[in-house]
Amino acid sequence: MTRLVKLQAFSLTSRIIAMVLGLIETFVVIRVLTVSEWGIVQLAVSVGGAFGIYQHLGLASGSTREIAAAQSDEDVPKIFFTSVFIRYLATIPIFAFLFFFAERIALDQYNEAALIFPIRLYAVALLIGGSQSILNSVISGTRRFKALFLYQAIIAFVNLCFYVPLVYFFNVNGYFYAMVAFNIVSTITLIFIAFKPYIGMISLPGKKDFIRILKQLVSISLAIYVVKVIYTWWEKSGPLLLGRDLSTEMVAFFAFALLYSKKLMLISDSITTVNLPVLSESYVNDHEEFKSTFFQNFDKIFVFILASGFFAIFWCREIFYILVGGTRYDPAIPLVLPLMLAFILYSFVNIVESSILIPAKRVLAMIVSFALMLIVTVSGFFLTGGLIDPMISMAYFLALGALLALCSMEVFIRIKLKFGFIRLGHVLLFIQIIAMSLPYASQNIFLKLVLFVIFGLLYWKAVLLTGFMTNEQLVSLLKKGIFWIKGQVRQLSLRS
Repeated sequence: MTRLVKLQAFSLTSRIIAMVLGLIETFVVIRVLTVSEWGIVQLAVSVGGAFGIYQHLGLASGSTREIAAAQSDEDVPKIFFTSVFIRYLATIPIFAFLFFFAERIALDQYNEAALIFPIRLYAVALLIGGSQSILNSVISGTRRFKALFLYQAIIAFVNLCFYVPLVYFFNVNGYFYAMVAFNIVSTITLIFIAFKPYIGMISLPGKKDFIRILKQLVSISLAIYVVKVIYTWWEKSGPLLLGRDLSTEMVAFFAFALLYSKKLMLISDSITTVNLPVLSESYVNDHEEFKSTFFQNFDKIFVFILASGFFAIFWCREIFYILVGGTRYDPAIPLVLPLMLAFILYSFVNIVESSILIPAKRVLAMIVSFALMLIVTVSGFFLTGGLIDPMISMAYFLALGALLALCSMEVFIRIKLKFGFIRLGHVLLFIQIIAMSLPYASQNIFLKLVLFVIFGLLYWKAVLLTGFMTNEQLVSLLKKGIFWIKGQVRQLSLRS
């Protein structure tokens, strides 16, 4: 197992722990809130997120790249303070807009007075947590992955401790009280973790350093900022556009299926946490090693993401029932297949962006690909939303937009970097996953169990034929994973 794969495995483990705790939180929140109240929460989060993304400025990924390539430890705090200064130039006006115009947004756009206070609390949380992603960049850029992964797992438990009681006692507003409290705790914790090794070296950048770092950040950060804004509008386009004409209950069904499907992103997010700093350094220092490392890694990730997506689609009805304790959210089931396909495809977009386009500083490729994704989704929805169920229309065009973004990245990389990442085997496996997922809405558990075993064997046979993985590699990964888990359990038992 290569060092990169080990780091990705640790990152994925911490994300899985965080996801499980997040599912518990969702499990409780959805049971406490009515469908209408959950719709209000999702509308407020979508509105806040759609405006809040403008504070991003691409500084998190840009800072990670520059910190990973920094020549001196003394540059790290300077890069951080420069990034934070720029971040809050954008964050403060956004906070003011959301806080003071919440009433107008809630009443004029959505005719929902219950949105006013949640939007204002979201604005406060945005202001408090403005530096968090850059603090994360300090930790990951300096390759202190162990500290970062432990933080991700532990802070998810803290998150649970805030949301569950506050939602229970204060309903919709409690969700946003928890958001504010969580951001206070997580920001303070990240400051301590990020700068503990730099005590005695922390200094503000002078004018010369500020200008130098600013130029380095701007060269890539603005492009990342643009694509981050586009991605957020793409992800939030469903609740935002559907909420203008449909009831909060309908928005809640769509938002629930979207939230469920988006959980798949924990895999690609855990991969990009490691790939961005590692491959950025590799691209600068050894281009051939960079290509070799990427290809050896991408095929295995592709196989794993498709398998995870298939599992989540195939058993969504049963998972929904367990999660909400009944059939209240069954109208969301038809949306799962297209939305899960959308996030499977976007997972690959996310990995290619952080592993190739950002290290290579291919600005145009990123912007055009993400713009195409948004344009196809929104225009397709407006063209067909009046002809078919608008929720179905939005779900399928989200998937189509992600597919075209991935294809456009392939074209740009083949033209500019002279290699491609999509091969026939990738296409055939993706089609196979779609075909195997079609019985997912069946209520016959015995039939689904039989089909799941058969489909799983067929999928692994197809993987072997593509050469993306071998039986030996799978056995080796399982053995090393079990060995690592036993080691962690042994350490915990010795400590206790």
